[in-house]
Parts: sequence; C-alpha cells; structure tokens
Amino acid sequence: MMSRRLLRVKTLKLLFSNAGSEDLSLTTAENDLLTSIQKTYDLYHFLMAAIIPIADHAEERINVGLQKYRPTYEEAHPNRKLIQNELLDIIRRNRALRQYNEKHCLSWGGENMNVILDIYARMTENEYYKDYMTSEERSFEEDRKFLKRFFMYEFEDNRLLENMLEEQSVWWVDDIGYALGSVLRSLDKFVPGQSPEEPLSEARRSREDEEFALRLLRHSLNHYFKYWNMAMQFVQNWEADRVAAMDMALIVQGFAEAIEFPEIPIKVTINEHVEIAKFYSTSNSHSFVNGVLDRMIQHGLSDGTIQKEGRGLVQDTVIRPR
Repeated sequence: MMSRRLLRVKTLKLLFSNAGSEDLSLTTAENDLLTSIQKTYDLYHFLMAAIIPIADHAEERINVGLQKYRPTYEEAHPNRKLIQNELLDIIRRNRALRQYNEKHCLSWGGENMNVILDIYARMTENEYYKDYMTSEERSFEEDRKFLKRFFMYEFEDNRLLENMLEEQSVWWVDDIGYALGSVLRSLDKFVPGQSPEEPLSEARRSREDEEFALRLLRHSLNHYFKYWNMAMQFVQNWEADRVAAMDMALIVQGFAEAIEFPEIPIKVTINEHVEIAKFYSTSNSHSFVNGVLDRMIQHGLSDGTIQKEGRGLVQDTVIRPR
C-alpha cells in the first residue's frame, strides 16, 4: 500500500497543473494519475535491482585481477564476501523482480552504468563497506544489515542518481524517498532460503490506493472554482492575484478531501496538507493554508456541507502556529 501523503502529493500536482486549463480533460488527468502511481512501483523495482550490477562489477574486477600476469596478493586472493552475499543472491534470483523489470524495460545498463560505477566507487570508500568486508562474521542478518546500509548511504542525497532518474521519468522526482523506504521494508522481510517464486513484499498495487487518489482528484477538479471562490471569502487582507496558486490548490484539495471522505478525521486532512505546503509552496504557506483551510472546514461543518461521524473525526482540528 502506498502512503496517503504521496498519493495526496500526486493528486495535488495534477490539480495544480490542470486547474483553470481551458482544455482540461478529467480523463487525461485520471490517466496521468494512474501513470504516476505505476511509475512509483517502477522505481521501487528499479532501485531494488541496483545491487545486482554493483555485485557484477565487483566480480568483474576480481576476474580482471586474477588474470593479471603478476597480480598483487589482494588480487590473487580476492575477498568475495560481497558477491557471495546470501540476500543479494535471493534478490538476483527473484523471478518477479526480473520479469517486472524486463516487462517495463527497466535496466541499469547503457548510460545508467555510469551511475553504478559512481555508486560502487563511493561504496568502497565508506566505512560500512570496509567493516563488512573485513568482518569474519558470515550470516544472513549481517548480509541484510549491509544491504540496508548500502541503500541508505548510497542512494540518499545522491545528485548524480537524482539527475539520472529525473531524465528517465518526470514522475520519479518526488518518489525517490518513498521508493527507497519500500526497498528497505522489503529487505526486512526476506528470509534465508527464500524461494525465487516469492513475490516482493512491497510490489502489490492496491486498488484502494488508486480509488482514494482518483476520488480526491475528481472531486478537487470538478469543484475547483467553487472552492476557490469559497476560500477567498476567508482570506483577510489578500487580493486574489497575491495568493500563491499552489496554496489555493492545497486549500481546495484539503476541503475536497474533508467532504469526499467522511471517514478521515479533519485533523488528519489539515495536518497532511499543512505538511505538504512546507515542501511544495512558500515559506509562510503552511500557516496560510492551515488558517484558511481550518476556517473553511469549520464553516462546512456548521452548514452541513461536511459530514463527519465517529469519535475523533471532528474535534481538535486546528493546528495553532507558534
């Protein structure tokens, strides 16, 4: 299951880019949303497979060293611990991973190999790698610990990787963190001797996720101008052309969610859109979105536009800025 925050971000970006467009097509927006969700799963599979060419490159270096006429002691007695990593072997043999990447043409070959070589060079200079390779311990848990460190250290804040991913898919820009988290969760769930036929734990697409995102997008787009005009009634001392478009998209989507999903607590809806505002709008946007969205929702609750039933769905809705 995909995180609801990531789904909200995906719908928000489509709302922002489509709202007010003269050639707006709801069908096109919905298809773009489903493509965006699909691309997140593509990235998860793509990143999961990255350790395989890393190990292949390590083995190639070992073979080159062994073929030298006068190899050094280290070249003649190579450390094969990385390429013999048990969990890495399970990932390599996983049929679902291999078939998915083949079907969707996801490969670390070609120009992408430059990124692999860069990651390999960085990895071999890191202490976690040196500690792993020199440790005499050989266990599945140690292999797992190493792979988790590999993905955490080499893929976070890697500008070369980010540029490559952005060039390959515009949908991957905001998905790296989530996809890496999914990879790490998957690593925790592998077991020794796992069958190659076992599906990856984070690879199951959820119809519930897609339905949530589609409903949110439809409601937000269909009522965008209505909710925009409502929001302007709660904006004090601001002219319409001075309000950031992204802020209005956040407010419209938050209000749409409050109406469309009676089972989601008001506090959750406001919290989520305030947090998203911190990353996708101006420095003061989170306070602005919080205040206007809260006033709109309170008004909607009072006039019956918003229906919430159940404990915890209504109370404590306001996030008071400090």
